[in-house]
Amino acid sequence: MTVPKTILVTGCAGFIGSNFVKTFSERFPETDVIGIDNFSTGRRDAVLPKIVFYEGSVLDSGLLEKVFAKHQPKYVFHFAAIPRVSYSVEHPRETTENNIIGTVALLEASKNHSVKRFVYSSSSSVYGGAAKTPTKESDNPPNPKSPYAFQKYAGEQLCQMSSELYGIDTVSLRYFNVFGPGQYGDSAYASVISGWLEAIYFPDKNKNPFIEGDGEQSRDFCYVDNVVEANILAMRHPNPLKGDVFNIAYGERTSVNQTRRLIEEMTGRKLNLEQRPTRAGDIKHSHADISKAREMLGYDPKVNFKEGLKRTIAWYQQRSDK
Repeated sequence: MTVPKTILVTGCAGFIGSNFVKTFSERFPETDVIGIDNFSTGRRDAVLPKIVFYEGSVLDSGLLEKVFAKHQPKYVFHFAAIPRVSYSVEHPRETTENNIIGTVALLEASKNHSVKRFVYSSSSSVYGGAAKTPTKESDNPPNPKSPYAFQKYAGEQLCQMSSELYGIDTVSLRYFNVFGPGQYGDSAYASVISGWLEAIYFPDKNKNPFIEGDGEQSRDFCYVDNVVEANILAMRHPNPLKGDVFNIAYGERTSVNQTRRLIEEMTGRKLNLEQRPTRAGDIKHSHADISKAREMLGYDPKVNFKEGLKRTIAWYQQRSDK
């Protein structure tokens, strides 16, 4: 494919969005990157100076019309969302408005301005605890167990309908437990990894770290660079994707207890954790089958869990040394 002249990245100040913009800008320096973020969960210092940035919400139709009309992006990467299962359980209306209506607004603007492909950030939470693991897209129909999971699944459906009704080529990437540098432990998108590392390296500002349930729940932790690569591969795919969905993970699972042991071993520090009950809407195990993404997108995750954890710890250490 030819390198696009302009792309739009929503949520460009967030954890995944900012990592994507950094890597994309380095790889495709000739492409203009347009970013939108309202800093509901993102950070101002994560916005690269070289991009064209608009502060605002994807719910602002006037802002979207201005951005699309002026810049005419050919690819849209939709990372913006109010994340976290637990927050959506407590705030179903707010998260539904942002995560569903915001996606509709972007798809409508994409239709009106002839976007070539819309790459949607979905979530493994749509499975709601898969019937079969490793989880394969075709064998595990979505069964959302939380407002956030439902919202992400609704976004996938909206992408598929937009492909059928309006001819916008769309693709949905179901991320599994993303972690890495840029994920602050005190942010809305904090994982158990970032929460614990924040407590280790910044104990004065962090609340008491905790563990939920018995710790034997497991996750298919996916280092953020793998997710960034999946988005670029989705953009570069030569054929129409027509709203198809793909698991994006590493393809292995690690228990929360194992994660704790590895963090203590790699940092040389002990985690004193408060015991909490299992979280509402949570699932016991997540483990992805990524064969579809391998075969169709050429997705080949390079960074395994231990290497990703080492890089993440190094980032936290660097921050604490400043």
